[in-house]
Amino acid sequence: MLRKLVATLMTEKQKRFLRRQASIAKAAFVRRYRQYDGQALEAALRGLGIRETDTLLVHANLRADSGFRGTPHDLVSALIAAVGIKGNLLMVSQPFRGYAYDYLLQGKPFHAARTVSMMGLVTEMFRRRSGTLRSLHPTHPVLAYGVDAARLVAGHENCLFPCGTGTPFETFRQMNGKILFFDVGSGANTFFHHVEALIKDRLPFALYDERLFEARVIDAEQRPHVVRTHAFARGVIRRTDRLEEWLTRRQKMQRRRVGNSDLLLVDSKEVVDAMTQMVDSGEPLFERAVQ
Repeated sequence: MLRKLVATLMTEKQKRFLRRQASIAKAAFVRRYRQYDGQALEAALRGLGIRETDTLLVHANLRADSGFRGTPHDLVSALIAAVGIKGNLLMVSQPFRGYAYDYLLQGKPFHAARTVSMMGLVTEMFRRRSGTLRSLHPTHPVLAYGVDAARLVAGHENCLFPCGTGTPFETFRQMNGKILFFDVGSGANTFFHHVEALIKDRLPFALYDERLFEARVIDAEQRPHVVRTHAFARGVIRRTDRLEEWLTRRQKMQRRRVGNSDLLLVDSKEVVDAMTQMVDSGEPLFERAVQ
């Protein structure tokens, strides 16, 4: 109560000043007590259960206060080291923010070698790394580095659904891949879209728009392609929070903290099993937004 009362008496300028001071103090605390490097991150990943032969799909957000002592490129290097020379590292590199449908309406050509990833600086640094391959899909291109990279990105341009059958997400699942969330919530789980493609016919409403887009795609050798794809329907709310609760209750998600960063790991098989069971039991994983 006292805190709320004080807040009502302060001017906006005073509030901004206090927020800045709190941010400065937090940054100083992290620098002194919560810093860690790539080796410490690799050790934490080992503690989570990641091995050198794993295929790992990463969603990452390198915050200023994460405590990681290095650049986004250094973070990518640490992740690659964690899966080793016999493993694979994957990230998704969507070239837009907002809705895929709106992006496709713009008619912009997608250049596999040039179009920037809009999913954060870590994904963009990974895209630029020598040896990283990118699948040929205009809305959900997958980046892959490792012994099976070519196999993982192959054929994405032939898939009518961006995360469904025949996509890198299916290959990832068949390889018993693991999903890592680095300082992001499970709401960033792109693999969720793959499972919903598997169960879409059992849901009460359509998850994809009926329109079939024809998008221009330019591959790494500058060869043009026309990729036919559906986009996700507007107005669908995906309750990834309920999926996380389900997995957590059953102890299927591994959590660890390193420095000031939160790590969350789950097997792709567990996500498939959980979502399938939830739909079978009537658990509402999808909702329609109120129009």
